[in-house]
Amino acid sequence: MSFIRYILLLCVTFATLCGCVRQPADAARMEVLRQGQLEQPESDANIHPAVYVNVRDNTNRIIGLRAQTEAWLQRQGYIIVPNPSEAGYILQVVVLAAGIAAPESVRQMVAAGYDAPSQLSGRGSTSLVADVLLVQRHVPSAKQPSNSKLKSISKRNAVANSQMRIGLLAQQEFKGSGVPPVFAETMGKELAAHIHGAAGQDAPTPPAPPQQQQF
Repeated sequence: MSFIRYILLLCVTFATLCGCVRQPADAARMEVLRQGQLEQPESDANIHPAVYVNVRDNTNRIIGLRAQTEAWLQRQGYIIVPNPSEAGYILQVVVLAAGIAAPESVRQMVAAGYDAPSQLSGRGSTSLVADVLLVQRHVPSAKQPSNSKLKSISKRNAVANSQMRIGLLAQQEFKGSGVPPVFAETMGKELAAHIHGAAGQDAPTPPAPPQQQQF
């Protein structure tokens, strides 16, 4: 009888552990929050579709955000450049917070807007919040190849700049020191979409996706 009880106890324990396993993050169930937007230039500027991406993660919890952003931009037809002086679009992303927080805390933080104080609190969800700056500029040309790459970015070449605060909110808590990789992928996709929208009619035509490619 004691052996049977032992087996039953093991079954109950196993079932309990299975019930505690959390489902993987799903981008389709992730809420996107935004305050502000990346805007088109006021003039009819023909901006070179080259993008320089700079990501600063103040949390050390996000892996691959820059790579994901660049990959989604390339899917939309943009050129990724390693030097901001070569770029028509300069994108700066500062990750402010990532991890477990109360949903209302996340919404308030995003609603506060770009460059506002940022601090998450509470429990109940997992989030990622970032400030985004986009500068659109003319890329000076020169007959001499040595002069084609500027040592500094001149303000007179800037056509427009805009800012926004963006957040991702999943209504579940994920254990660990970081957030699931799908957060970086979803944020990269969102940033690329906003840049494409800010480009307006000057945006490059997205290439046809390869067959059997999965995202």
